[in-house]
Amino acid sequence: MQPSIYGTDNRCLTDCLDAEPGIFRGVAVLDRDVTDDQLAVLSGKGVIGIRINLESTGAGNMEQALDAIRYWASRLAGTGWHIQIYAGYQLINDVLAQLGVLPITLVIDHFALVPPGLALGQLRISQLYRRLASGDVYIKLSGAYRVGTADDADRISRLAHSLFAANLERVVWGSDWPHTNRESGKLATQISAYRDVSPDLLARERSQWLLTDDIAYKILVENPARLYRFGDMTDSGKIG
Repeated sequence: MQPSIYGTDNRCLTDCLDAEPGIFRGVAVLDRDVTDDQLAVLSGKGVIGIRINLESTGAGNMEQALDAIRYWASRLAGTGWHIQIYAGYQLINDVLAQLGVLPITLVIDHFALVPPGLALGQLRISQLYRRLASGDVYIKLSGAYRVGTADDADRISRLAHSLFAANLERVVWGSDWPHTNRESGKLATQISAYRDVSPDLLARERSQWLLTDDIAYKILVENPARLYRFGDMTDSGKIG
């Protein structure tokens, strides 16, 4: 995933893809002036999605969000790419209420930033939950520290289980490595120290969320294989 701090400079991402051709998949951040030829090059390297980051950039305007999603959904329709959006919970619900059926898959990052204190009854009547249940969106379980504090661990686990109950086929997991951060007073594109998040903590969280082998296989293998098109990078699925 293209991190927020690099903006639309995807060279680190593409270097990683070039290091192991055909092994990895990438999700880029792009300006609208990217050409179709440039998209084709990225597709050939293994890029299969675009990330729209509204939360880190402070772009919380619903019209901006709708415009970005509609633009990229129209431009990338039929390519096999998806849109990944990082935005606040209320903004996501407002946007989903306005969006019809998209011609492209929509992935919502970081638990959709659902507040850990939100009652599950309220979550279940939200646009987010309804669209997840109907299979219109994927939700990524990643960066629990972006959702709440260590004191919220039990509530975040219950949130994960509630999302599974809505649609186990439309949830994936991500480590959020290398755990980027924005220090006080710095812009999204300025360098900040990484968060100190240990692999042991990630493993403990994951075991609390994925309670059975069957659930773990869905979240860690089957669903990402479908979403990220592992084994399905044929020429007909590429741009260009």
